[in-house]
Amino acid sequence: MTSQAPQHSSFDQAKAWGIAAAFAAGLVSALQTRVNGQLGGQIGNPFLTATFNFASAVVILAVIMAFSPRARAALRRVMASLKAGRRGGSTGSGSASAGPADAHRHPGVPGIGHLRWFQIIGGAAGGLFVISQAWSSPHLGVAMFVVAVTAGQSVSSLFCDMLGFAPGGRRPITFLRALGPLLTLVAVLVARWVDITARQDTGIEIGFIVLPIIAGIFVAAQHAVNGRVETTAGYVPEGYDQANPAQRHEVGAGALTATFINFVAGTVFLLIALAISLVLQGWPSMGNGFEWWMFTGGALGVIFIGTLAAVVPRIGALLLALSLIAGQTTGGVILDSTGILAPAARTPSVAEIIAIGLVVVAIAIPAFVTRSQELTGSH
Repeated sequence: MTSQAPQHSSFDQAKAWGIAAAFAAGLVSALQTRVNGQLGGQIGNPFLTATFNFASAVVILAVIMAFSPRARAALRRVMASLKAGRRGGSTGSGSASAGPADAHRHPGVPGIGHLRWFQIIGGAAGGLFVISQAWSSPHLGVAMFVVAVTAGQSVSSLFCDMLGFAPGGRRPITFLRALGPLLTLVAVLVARWVDITARQDTGIEIGFIVLPIIAGIFVAAQHAVNGRVETTAGYVPEGYDQANPAQRHEVGAGALTATFINFVAGTVFLLIALAISLVLQGWPSMGNGFEWWMFTGGALGVIFIGTLAAVVPRIGALLLALSLIAGQTTGGVILDSTGILAPAARTPSVAEIIAIGLVVVAIAIPAFVTRSQELTGSH
């Protein structure tokens, strides 16, 4: 019997690099959580902390965009796609090319079509995530914060793939694909069960747990729609851009543009939320223990979102979330155990080490599912 051709497997070198990049982004996210949590403790207002975080990222990205003609061209493609979508352009397969008469009308991206307005506001979910970092992580710790975010993110990512939010198309829920999120939830519960029960005994406010869970639900959708923006921004359709007639995907320009749009949308959302909070609560009484590294959250966010925007079209929302969770969990344990950028450290438990191994297994299962199994739902 003939063996299956290697190209039919959904696990390949590109996917392996994508998983590694998402894992690294998770480490960055854990560090950002610690940074934003410490800054939030000094500022005393999570909305102001998150707004500064996003606004600084916008400034960084605007400078980079100013020196990147390809990124500016990618931004124009996104705007053209949105304009075509408002005029009733296809949201389905899209056209692979456009004739000279259509040179100024975006033809759509195969498999995606044209963007809609709600697909470019994923940054609002990122704003909610940073608010939860600033508000919850000082009380929960980085690792416990990851537990709460994971509870929403891992399951939400499964449904994002099923509904086709990410540009890779619909990916049905199969037993093996559902087993990954289940193992991830088991892993984080094993890692932090003692801490969870201890905090319940001390009567910790339920809001510190609920807010990151809600943020995790929306963050999975954010990464998926950001992937659509990245694909649209980076795709140069034949005939549409006369200076670049060949069809190709400019990964760097697409990821940079998607990251910029993400932070602009998030900044607008946060400015509105900040204005409301200041009206209701007034200007916060800030502390005096600021350190320079507390203001690096925006730069870390640029690295985090930019990496994920480039990766999600290649590995899908589920593998992205699982790889990200592995990095976040590992980073959380390292930060908490070493006391990096924190007043005190604690020794990681055996359960936390076991949990990291379980998360690795959770990533490996869907990663090695063949494409034919994903399409038929067999295992």
